[in-house]
Amino acid sequence: MKPTAMLQARKLCLHNRFEDINLSLNRGECWHVLGQNGAGKSSLFDVLSGLTEANVGDVIYDGRALSDISISERATTRAYLQQTYSLAFSLSVSELLSFYLDQSTLFQQHTTPSSIPDILVPTELDEALHVNALLDRPLNELSGGEQQRVHIARVLLQVWPAIQQGEAILLMDEPLQNLDIAFQESVLILFKTLVVMGNLLVMSVHDVNLSLRFADKVLLLKQGKCQASGENKAMLTASGVTELYEYPFELLQLNNNIEKTFIRRPN
Repeated sequence: MKPTAMLQARKLCLHNRFEDINLSLNRGECWHVLGQNGAGKSSLFDVLSGLTEANVGDVIYDGRALSDISISERATTRAYLQQTYSLAFSLSVSELLSFYLDQSTLFQQHTTPSSIPDILVPTELDEALHVNALLDRPLNELSGGEQQRVHIARVLLQVWPAIQQGEAILLMDEPLQNLDIAFQESVLILFKTLVVMGNLLVMSVHDVNLSLRFADKVLLLKQGKCQASGENKAMLTASGVTELYEYPFELLQLNNNIEKTFIRRPN
């Protein structure tokens, strides 16, 4: 039987970025990482993904040290969306996605001699991201939000077979950046669906109200240290969020105390 904890961090330290991070992240959980700019969130994602090696501590995937797992094996089960992504040359969206998808999966493809296949992104992804309508367009001619949707599709397609089996670790560093409100909502609903399938999702976000609605658990990171971690309703308090962002927040009860929302209370 596989370990319940899909991803563990043991006493992780990265010089001048964060220290003594201990986490145990389980299958079928959605974690949100919150904190001020410069708190160490992106650096933590780099270490959890294996892109950067910690100075101290260990990252464990399904009971195995990340350092013992080859890059090629990681690429089949671990998706990582970084904040920035650049291309050295122009590609169409179809060409970019063709490079990342696993050719053994059940995508609809139409291949002509000496050409890259034309792709139709799976329905469940396209309903949330509306990427199929962009396939013929050059990536560098898309808006920021359109590019972000393509990149979310890109990292999910890379591990799509594992996602379908509920065996993927999805690390998303600010996946909602540049997205309008409607697409933020559809992406978060998509993520919730993937988590219900058994996958582990870890994402950074700046909107505490989205974390109230969509996160199972949260990590509050302040100046490179864990301020708190655990169930979102227990961790996301007015005093805790105020301390995290060094800005006054108030938590309101709505709909006969069924819902909660944070509002900012500037001095």
